[in-house]
Amino acid sequence: MRRAAVTLVALAVACCLVVPALGAQPAPAPAHPLIGIGDENLEMFTDPHFLALGIENVRFDMSWDVLSGGYKDHYRLDVLREWLAEARADGLTPLITIDHSDRKGQSRRLPTVSQFSRAFQQFRRLYPWVTEFVTWDEANYYGEQISHSPRRAAGYYLALRRDCPTCTILAPDLLDITNRGQAVPMVRWAHEFIKYAHTQPAYWALNNYVGANALSVRSTRALLDGVSGSVWLVETAGIVDLPHRGRVGFPLTARHAATVDRFLLQRLPDLSPRIQRIYLYEWRPVRRHAVWDSALIAYDGKPRPGYDVLADALDSWGIAPDCAISMSPPPCTATGATASSGPTGSS
Repeated sequence: MRRAAVTLVALAVACCLVVPALGAQPAPAPAHPLIGIGDENLEMFTDPHFLALGIENVRFDMSWDVLSGGYKDHYRLDVLREWLAEARADGLTPLITIDHSDRKGQSRRLPTVSQFSRAFQQFRRLYPWVTEFVTWDEANYYGEQISHSPRRAAGYYLALRRDCPTCTILAPDLLDITNRGQAVPMVRWAHEFIKYAHTQPAYWALNNYVGANALSVRSTRALLDGVSGSVWLVETAGIVDLPHRGRVGFPLTARHAATVDRFLLQRLPDLSPRIQRIYLYEWRPVRRHAVWDSALIAYDGKPRPGYDVLADALDSWGIAPDCAISMSPPPCTATGATASSGPTGSS
């Protein structure tokens, strides 16, 4: 998440939220959602802690113009190429979130639909095996120029569907900031998008950091009620640290982050079977004092409590860790645990 610092104010607002009741007649518990990890840290692919969990889905946030001439020998392009190569070699399924340009002076410039389409087709020619895409990142947030143009966003979405009819195309990613000075209310933005797209997308993307870290189902439920189709939580997690540690209403600690991760994995899926996937961000911070830190693994490589929460959740769903790769997952160190030949299911 490149604009993580801005989320701080939203989290301060979120501290006033309360967890609403789930209702007198809860729906039957759905099958567990598919779990993925969002991270651009290449070390994840060789980390025994990651490999032991058997997670098969990963996410990358990609500038829409990353393959343009201006990106020749650019660091992020090199990372993207190696990340995709690692994912393919390991048999992982990547979800690519398309984002604004990170070239100097270009972040607020929206491509035309034709430019966007040509860039996407260029990517598809190079990586035809990648078939899952989020149209745009955090489209209702005012830090994104596209927040003012749901019509343009609808054009991008329809272009992706036209250019790859066999791909899974998610509507633009929405951020659950409740402060109207920072973002268009996400359901209102979604309805504007639907009006211009002339269709209800089958898949919606949500970054619910605000609700999750307030231990509230409110924002996730609002999107479920406001649209049809499946909802993928494509970027979310308990937050360990922020660039400005102001009053946010919850402890910025690894232990509280684990409480949030448990809430995400065990409470939110009960809202609806339409919550099909949850991508936790991130695996490991790239530096000791990162600008944003919601990682499951600390910078020194040691698992945090959130890692244990994830391993236990997967195990409870019948997805046992491979203890022959790493004994770190709690199920591997439990009394009577024995090394297995591999995970017993797909995550």
